[in-house]
Amino acid sequence: FNTPWIDYEWLPDLLTALAARWWGLQGLAGLLVLLVVILVLLLYYYAWVQTGQVKAAAVATGFLLPILHPFFTLRPQLLGYIFLIITLICLERFRQGHEAALWILPGVFVLWVNTHGSFVLGFLALALYWAGGLVSFHSGSLEATAWTEKARRRLLLVALLCTLVLPLTPYGTRLAAYPFDFVFQQQPLATALAEMQPLNFSATFGVAFLALVLLLLVGQVISPVKMRLEILALLVFALGETCLHARFLIVFAVAFIPVLAEQLSRWLPLPPYDPATDHPVANAVLVAAIALGILAVFPSRPDLKKALAGNYPVAAMDFLGRHPVPGRLFNEDSWGGFLMWSQGPEHKVFMDSRSDVYLHSGVLEDYAQILLLRPEAFGLLHRYGITACLLHRGIPLGTLLAATDGWRKVYVDDVSEIFAQNDQATPAGPITKNATVRH
Repeated sequence: FNTPWIDYEWLPDLLTALAARWWGLQGLAGLLVLLVVILVLLLYYYAWVQTGQVKAAAVATGFLLPILHPFFTLRPQLLGYIFLIITLICLERFRQGHEAALWILPGVFVLWVNTHGSFVLGFLALALYWAGGLVSFHSGSLEATAWTEKARRRLLLVALLCTLVLPLTPYGTRLAAYPFDFVFQQQPLATALAEMQPLNFSATFGVAFLALVLLLLVGQVISPVKMRLEILALLVFALGETCLHARFLIVFAVAFIPVLAEQLSRWLPLPPYDPATDHPVANAVLVAAIALGILAVFPSRPDLKKALAGNYPVAAMDFLGRHPVPGRLFNEDSWGGFLMWSQGPEHKVFMDSRSDVYLHSGVLEDYAQILLLRPEAFGLLHRYGITACLLHRGIPLGTLLAATDGWRKVYVDDVSEIFAQNDQATPAGPITKNATVRH
């Protein structure tokens, strides 16, 4: 098919491509470590800026790391979370009287729109801070402080500038419009993504989320923490979205960490920062120890290659290179990018992770019909000219092909298996990764 497509996340794609070209798998691992360290430090700094509690902010950050670590993957979302925390830090610094911090935001947004569609969360933060300063009141643990007329105008001006920089992309305004296209035009795709499903409260992270919510509620009953209106609004929004979409768990953690840091400062015997006793040399030693620890556990090239082979069909593609199957290969979407990376642009894949382009062309629906074993599955394989299937080992489609006349398993290992039609020139009988092929 010939469906137009643009790279909505071209900037992080460029970073990962450069890292891979210059340093290979270790470059990708190093880039991931760097981004994770930046995110964690920003999260800590945000809690510190909000509460003024240095040690409580550090403890709160460490407390949330087990919940955050599933999001530490080399995906554009990681940069989006970094930009969200930077935005919140700038807004909070502006609230505290540091006007220069606000002027960083247009630069943040021009990078953000070229990185990921989550830039809309930045505008949500701007709107909440602006609305939270429209009035002044104090009711229990909830309070609001009105902006001065000058500050309100400045906030609106910066919000306007952040909007005006959105077309500064290689594709004009199309990147700015993508989040709305995803929500309104790609609804089948949005509902199919696992991370867009409601949070599973019986799973580990669902239980952890409920525990955090319970901690928040109990803490507010026992020793209420004062919250400004915009902070509470962001927290409620993140809580609701996390219940509806699992991927918002990290947004909830960002919204919750200043409240958690304030609560911990009351519950734990954490003395305030004292320059006379908290020596910079001791802090430098601690930072150096952490850095050395990261270097000590940083994976070697053989370790990374082993990990790659344990998750992707490295051996299977080597087998197909030695024993090519005429015709077209059906593959799962999660392996499409690997196939193009390992085999080169001349290798045509059935599907890859760019789901939007396959949605608009109609291939995504056909792909789902095949994987879900709908009655038309074999007809679709025939229509697309598929003569071989590269699948995760043990999935239902593989079980069906193994029991279907005209198909046979020609390769299997711990990760993947290959099925081919009987009339294709492949070795007779299924072979394993280390088996010797006999003709």
